[in-house]
Amino acid sequence: GSAPSSPCRKRRLGDGGALEGSRRCELCGAAGRLRCGRCRLTYYCDVDHQKADWVSIHERICQLLIPIRTSLPFLLSEKERKHGSEQLVKRQKYIIDLAYSTAQEFVLDGKHQEAIPAALHALRFSTDVYGSTSVRLVPAYLLLAEASTGVGRLPEASKYLSQAQWIVLRTPDCSVAVQYKLHRSLGLFCAAEGNFEQALYHLANDVPRGYMLWTPELSRSRTPVYPCATEVVFYQLSLFP
Repeated sequence: GSAPSSPCRKRRLGDGGALEGSRRCELCGAAGRLRCGRCRLTYYCDVDHQKADWVSIHERICQLLIPIRTSLPFLLSEKERKHGSEQLVKRQKYIIDLAYSTAQEFVLDGKHQEAIPAALHALRFSTDVYGSTSVRLVPAYLLLAEASTGVGRLPEASKYLSQAQWIVLRTPDCSVAVQYKLHRSLGLFCAAEGNFEQALYHLANDVPRGYMLWTPELSRSRTPVYPCATEVVFYQLSLFP
């Protein structure tokens, strides 16, 4: 038949076989009871999580997940396996970029709930490709923190920010851009908590370098002119709903 346009075509495990321990909900990690009827490789604990993932990102990556989550044939030459591994990483990186940009668009549109599943995919695949301590995970952590803050899940946002901060602190050569994004995220989170003193600290902490990042032509000047730090801080706070 024709391909479905929604995740409603689902399959209940138990109708088709035993549930393996590795089959966990794509969003929360709980035991999966439903399976996507298209890729047949993605599991969910309930229909709400299946629909949330579909709306956020799964519709766009459903078929892309098949070659990623399907094991390579065992009887391959070393050259074939190396090529297969290289193709796997390329596909994973493509999904990272797609999931991150999709989540970012949702956040910019104020659709924080919809952003969370896509951001989780960006984080999960970034971890698979780069490792759990890579600074490349920081953007996904910060995006998850912003989306979680936007829906009022401050404990979750705090957890994501702590992970991002830990990675940055243990990365001596962390770029100015990443450090600036971290301070901005911490500042906006503190503002959401009502801790405006800490918010001002974080947002003002890297204003000069952040401003030079926005206007690189000033960084080549011997006497760059910075805007008033307070003006920049309050402008950033005004961006937070």
